[in-house]
Amino acid sequence: MCHYSAENFAIFISLQYGVNVDEEQVGEETILLYKEELDENLVSEELLSIVPEMVMVYSCVYNNEEHEWLVCVASDADTNQPLFLICLKNGEKIYEEVLL
Repeated sequence: MCHYSAENFAIFISLQYGVNVDEEQVGEETILLYKEELDENLVSEELLSIVPEMVMVYSCVYNNEEHEWLVCVASDADTNQPLFLICLKNGEKIYEEVLL
């Protein structure tokens, strides 16, 4: 089962980028999207090739004094199997990972 929470976000950002995150300041959102609704500027061809028709996207956002961090984890809407993770810093994609 996939669920990406503020705690997961804080751990990822700390390990990957050395940023300490106050979990209380992390915004969380979950949205159901059709494949064609995914932003092609953020989701690479490689990632699109593994995406089913509908995906559940879990997102966490955190703003500190310097940067806005956003991490999204997409999972299969039917099975909740995690598919991929992308990380944006100030609106620019800086990391992606296939989670299958």
